[in-house]
Amino acid sequence: MLLLTPGKPTKSKGKADNFPQKPTFTNSAKPKNVTKRIFSRLRISQKIGYGYALAIGIAILGTGIGMGVGDYFRKQALYQLNIAQQQQELLQSLQNTVFQARSHASRLPVVMGDLVWLKYENSQFLEQINSAKILISRSQAFIETNSSNLPLNRDELLSLLKKYAITIDYYGEMIKLQLKESNAWNIKPNQIVPTQLKILRNISGEEALLLDRLSDSLTQQISAIGIQKLQGVEGVQDAEALRFRIILGSMLISAVIAAALAYHTSRAIAQPLETVTNVAQQAARESNFRLQTPVTTEDEVGILAASFNQLIQRVGDYTQELKQTQSQLIQTEKMSSLGQMVAGIAHEINNPINFIYGNIEYADGYIHDLIELLSLYQQQYPQPTAAIQDKAEAIELDFISEDLPKTLSSMKIGADRIRELVISLRNFSRLDECEMKLTDIREGIDSTLVILNYRVKHGIKIIKEYGELPLIDCYPAQLNQVFMNIISNGIDALEELKNHPFPTIWINAEASESNCIRVKIRDNGPGMPPEVQENIFDPFFTTKSIGKGTGLGLAISHQIITKHQGTIEVNSEPGEGTEFVITLPISA
Repeated sequence: MLLLTPGKPTKSKGKADNFPQKPTFTNSAKPKNVTKRIFSRLRISQKIGYGYALAIGIAILGTGIGMGVGDYFRKQALYQLNIAQQQQELLQSLQNTVFQARSHASRLPVVMGDLVWLKYENSQFLEQINSAKILISRSQAFIETNSSNLPLNRDELLSLLKKYAITIDYYGEMIKLQLKESNAWNIKPNQIVPTQLKILRNISGEEALLLDRLSDSLTQQISAIGIQKLQGVEGVQDAEALRFRIILGSMLISAVIAAALAYHTSRAIAQPLETVTNVAQQAARESNFRLQTPVTTEDEVGILAASFNQLIQRVGDYTQELKQTQSQLIQTEKMSSLGQMVAGIAHEINNPINFIYGNIEYADGYIHDLIELLSLYQQQYPQPTAAIQDKAEAIELDFISEDLPKTLSSMKIGADRIRELVISLRNFSRLDECEMKLTDIREGIDSTLVILNYRVKHGIKIIKEYGELPLIDCYPAQLNQVFMNIISNGIDALEELKNHPFPTIWINAEASESNCIRVKIRDNGPGMPPEVQENIFDPFFTTKSIGKGTGLGLAISHQIITKHQGTIEVNSEPGEGTEFVITLPISA
């Protein structure tokens, strides 16, 4: 699927790169794994065929899995049901056997005196006791063998059976001992009633009550197993329902996949063509050649989108080159005219200022001589006439004698200042230097600051940090133009913050270890957001209001630094100021 998104422009710091001969893919469109990469390389016909094969395969595989899973859980449920059934039968038989043993034990006092019945009931009692012990052993072995599949708590059930075995064994031994002590097999008629009462008390005593409690616990266990059996039956039904749901779900999934493939196939063919058409129309309408169509596949549609991206990129690069050439011609003509004008002004100012500067020395000597002569007159004629005295007071002769040298000194300082400005204008224009020459770039920075002094004197502090710098082979006038553009932009940024407490521009120039000179110009102004930094060197891009910026200064500065085989970078964060880093080779 293709989406219409603007691409980022490529900033070239040297010669333009050649266009790739093969379709390229954007980072956002790269497959994230091997499966997507392989699928993206398939042709549309292969995708359709494999898609429908996948849908049918899911239906068949889902049916097989459903039947297999359903049978597995059904067998598990039946196995659990069988285990519960066997355990319930063993415990039920144990409970019945104990009940029979107690029943025969309760009839022993009744048949006392009748030797035949006594022997019968005693043998039945002992037989049921032995059967109970056997059933307890079988139950314990069954529990040990199937401990992981028991529906009840294993340790609790084993503890109950152990108590049962001890109690039943003790109960049987107690009955045998009672019969032996009472000589029940040769009992006399007068001893029958007391023996009956004694045996009746014993068989209904504490051991009998313990057997009753154990029997109640066993009844609870049997009831719990019955509940587990019902759950096992439900498990069988759930397994059947699960098998049905898996089969039905696989069929539904295969149907959904088939429908999705049909929908996706139609969109995969029609939508990319529509997207490419829209991009082409928008690019032609808005002259925006940064638009790109993301390439997500390597099939026929992906090749079409990649070819279109190459075409629109080529048109955009040609347009960019045309704009750069146009801006360079405009700026070259502009700087040529400006240089001629500056040179003419500097020449016209230079002659009269030299005349003034040269005559100030003579005027200073003449005035000094006149003041000395006046002082000598005052010494020789300390009592001037009244007219002279009045005139001296009227013109404040003493003040003139003291202030006139100061005035001449101020005029001399002003003349020096004008001469410095003229020299700075001549150094900045450099119209007579059309070839590269060895230059100290610190002089160019200082000349630029002299010209911009009228702007930085209103509260903006300039901090210069120069290291020991070698001379570099360069075009001095062009580098001065770069310094002028960057420092002017820094001043503009600081002037926007009217309440800034300490507006400052730092200029650092030092030699690096890589045979280069690095110049850093930093301000503590408002900074720039990332989207502005990405376009800061583009021709005609400006964030200033109409009439204050043309968008050519930094673009031409970038071209000049590139022409010197150097680099220019910008580092900025909103609210943290902006720093331009210029790196120039010492010898081009």
